[in-house]
Amino acid sequence: MEFSVVIPLYNKDKHITRAINSVLNQSYRKFEIIVVDDGSTDSGVIEVKKINDSRIRLVQQINLGVSSARNKGISLAKYNFVGFLDADDAWKPDFLETIYFLIKKYPEAGAFATAYEIINNVSKKSIPKSILNVPEGWEGIIDDYFRLALKSPLISASSVVIPKKIFNKVGLFREELKRGEDLEMWCRIALDYDIAFSNKVCATYFQNADNRACNRKAVLSESFSNYAEDILKIGRNAKNYSFYFEEYAIEKIISKARFYINENRRKDARRLLFKYRYTKNNKKVWIKTFLLSLLPKSFGNVYANLRNIINLLKR
Repeated sequence: MEFSVVIPLYNKDKHITRAINSVLNQSYRKFEIIVVDDGSTDSGVIEVKKINDSRIRLVQQINLGVSSARNKGISLAKYNFVGFLDADDAWKPDFLETIYFLIKKYPEAGAFATAYEIINNVSKKSIPKSILNVPEGWEGIIDDYFRLALKSPLISASSVVIPKKIFNKVGLFREELKRGEDLEMWCRIALDYDIAFSNKVCATYFQNADNRACNRKAVLSESFSNYAEDILKIGRNAKNYSFYFEEYAIEKIISKARFYINENRRKDARRLLFKYRYTKNNKKVWIKTFLLSLLPKSFGNVYANLRNIINLLKR
C-alpha cells in the first residue's frame, strides 16, 4: 500500500521544510510527496528544492487557491490513497502507519483520519482535538460524523487520507470556496460513506501560522455556509442522513443569515431563517440571529448592543 501526500504551498517559506520533514520521518515509508505551489511570492519554492529526496515532486501553478492546489495534487497522485498536509502543519512520525492499519481494518470507509492537536504559536499550548469520552488510541467507525462535528471540527485538512476513487464519486474540492472548503468535502463524504477514525493524536495544526486562510476576512460567496442549502437538499436523500445532519446543515444556514446581516441584507436574512426555522439544539442561536436582523445597521457592533437580550435568552 502506497500513499500520495499532497501539500498545497502558498507563501509558507518559514514552515514548509518542517511539513515535508514530518512526512519524510514517517515510520511507514511507502509514499510520494506532491508539493503544489500556488503562485507563492516568497522563497517557499527554494526551500522545497533544497530538500534532496526523489519522492518529492514540486508542481507550480498561478495563484488559484488552496482547493485548486489540492485538486491538482489529486490529479497527479500515482497511488490509491491521498493524504493531505497543509504547508504550515506537521505529522507525528506514526501518522501514516496509523492510517495504514485503519485501512486494513475498515477498507470500505470513505475517509481515514486521526485526532490532532492544535498548537498556538504564541502560547505554545497544545489542545488535543479528539473524540471526547473515549480512550486515547480508540479506533473504529464513527457512528455519526455530524453529531460529533456539531461540537467541533473532528477532521483537520492535515489529519486525513482519502481513497482516490472517492473523489470520482463525490467530486473534488470546491475551488470557489476560500473558507470551509475542507469541511464541505468531509460533509459530502460522510453523507454516503463511513469515516474510520483513530483517537490517537497523530497530526499537529499550528493555529497562528503566518497567512493561514482562516485569517482572511470572511466573504459569503467564498464560504461553506453559502452552499448549506444545497447540502441540506442533497443530504436528505443520502445514505447517512440523520437528525444530526439536519441540525448541522441548519447551523450553517444560520451562519449564512449572519453573513446577510453583516452585508445589511436583513430581509434576506429573515426570509432564510423563516424558510428553514430551527432544530431543538440551535433554537437560541436562531432567535439571536433573528433579533439581529431586526436591528438597523446604525447599531454598529450589534453583538455588543444585544448583550442584555442574549443574557436573557440564556436564562
